[in-house]
Amino acid sequence: MRHKIIYIFVALTIFVSQGCKKEDTTSDKNMDNMVAPAGFTFETSREIPISITMPESINFDELRSRFDVFTSNPNEGGKLIFSGSFDKNGLYNGTIRIPSTVSEITVSTIAGMMTVSVQPVNFAKDGEVSLNFGNNYGSNPPDSLTANKSLINNNLLSSNIVGNKSNRTLTNLVSNGDFETDDFGHIYYWNSVMPFNDKWYLTTRYDDTERYDDAGNWVVRTPYANGHYAGGVVQTIDATPGDVFTYSADIKSTIQDNNNRFKFWLFLIPVDASGHDIQYFEYGIVTPTTTWTNVQMVATMPQGTVTCEVLLWAHDLLANQSIMFDNVVVTKQVTDTDGDGVDDDEDDYPLDPTRAFNVYYPNETDWGTFAYEDLWPGKGDYDFNDLVVDYQFKSVLNAHNELVEFFTDYSVRAIGASLTNGFAFMIPGDPANVASITGTNITENYLSLNANGTEQNQTNTVIFLFDNAFTMIGSSGSSFVNTKEDVDYVEPDTNQLYVSYTNAVNNPGQAPYNPFIVVDKTRGIEVHLAGQAPTQLADFALFGTWADDSDPATGKYYQTVNNLPWALDLPVKFDYPIEQVQIIDAYNYFQSWGESGGTTYTDWYEDNAGYRNESNVYAPPE
Repeated sequence: MRHKIIYIFVALTIFVSQGCKKEDTTSDKNMDNMVAPAGFTFETSREIPISITMPESINFDELRSRFDVFTSNPNEGGKLIFSGSFDKNGLYNGTIRIPSTVSEITVSTIAGMMTVSVQPVNFAKDGEVSLNFGNNYGSNPPDSLTANKSLINNNLLSSNIVGNKSNRTLTNLVSNGDFETDDFGHIYYWNSVMPFNDKWYLTTRYDDTERYDDAGNWVVRTPYANGHYAGGVVQTIDATPGDVFTYSADIKSTIQDNNNRFKFWLFLIPVDASGHDIQYFEYGIVTPTTTWTNVQMVATMPQGTVTCEVLLWAHDLLANQSIMFDNVVVTKQVTDTDGDGVDDDEDDYPLDPTRAFNVYYPNETDWGTFAYEDLWPGKGDYDFNDLVVDYQFKSVLNAHNELVEFFTDYSVRAIGASLTNGFAFMIPGDPANVASITGTNITENYLSLNANGTEQNQTNTVIFLFDNAFTMIGSSGSSFVNTKEDVDYVEPDTNQLYVSYTNAVNNPGQAPYNPFIVVDKTRGIEVHLAGQAPTQLADFALFGTWADDSDPATGKYYQTVNNLPWALDLPVKFDYPIEQVQIIDAYNYFQSWGESGGTTYTDWYEDNAGYRNESNVYAPPE
């Protein structure tokens, strides 16, 4: 034991004296005076549990379908961060990782789109985000509908979209869905015989529903001159058992009425060969607004179906007012070529039954950044530029939400150090299940790897992307690359790690997993993000020495007595401080964020007015 203690002392003396070869920065601020709350691990993102419930009108015995999660409404610039599918009960329960700056997410499904808050105070229970697309569906014929039956509050609606992908092209199964063609028939009531399919029929039991020119836009509306109206417009389309119809329409009312005197329903009514109604799928709205709102429903056609009635039904109880309908769209899940339960138009891999969805982190378009100090367990200088690695993950899931493979684009952007550092991920799961790894760069001789490229003697999967950062940046190996403005800038190289699995992995954890560096080719010296556990090959004797205040018994890792970290993970391409400048001298609200436990200035790293001292932030030459 004595020899080991002497070894540690000598090793650390070398690191502190040679290490990054930096001097203490002079500043009115000092990181040594900063104290973060116990338990705060300086995360700029968070994992949230999410549950999604789909309507019981959809049969999921064969259909897996798709949902997409965006950072906000995709029609307003929201970015795709996650995709998945449902179980046989139309349910999804899982976890997603989002930047802490995100205050709401938008979930898109074949039943519509819903935007919900992800602020902790608004979580449904125990921090869970819960979305229910199906709790307001009904199964009543139009004759039995009342104001209190199967209606939802319009305030719960967001603008819906049909489908999940911007390149989704589906055929509208109803004819004249925008009502621009004057080709309407008339029937007495919704269940009267319609002579032809693919043609709208207006009901006349009380008063004619009418086609109306609304400032140059043709719509269908309830009678303007008569209250106490019940009726609508209906069209018959061909259908077969198992067809999944998605049905949407725009609605508005002429005035805002909050006394339940306007009611509106979408109906899908499957009909058998004898002309009898088999079932009623209905979705109702009370109190339509005076602006156009898109509403949507979805249903699976039952056994015996030969046609389906598409009905817009309304109760108008106000004289000289009306409800207007427009832009009716009915689409069908068309083809599932690979038979995995995900329709071709929703499947990122329509010809491959083992793959279905791409999942991104931080999102589909942006990169994140890992930023490290490398003198652990000694105190660093807190410029977080000893190793700066940019990254973007693309994970590939199958139709059962299991991980099949993942890609990590990565780039070493800066090395503000002289030590030779390696970089790796620790990922939950048996390393023997890894089928192949490509895109790594191993040039030194301090690692022992299995034949599949994972590290030996590890219970979890440990994958080294590189063991010498200087070989990755495209430089000649000189120190302090891209951290000093008086040193020539080196254009970073971009690389891609690829990992495939023999058997798809259930519950693989969330990217970016557990990233860490190994310092100066000494395998036992690992530096992880605050709160992240070390691998089995870390030297546990270093915990609690020098500036480190780790306590494995309580799960505290890689933090000082003031709870400060040695590494950061940013969900953006981070503009790091210049050499020998503490991060609090580059980013004005880093200290406020840290000392608040992450509750204030969650966007401290953004380039917002007053957030940065530009002279202390490294900027590549133009």
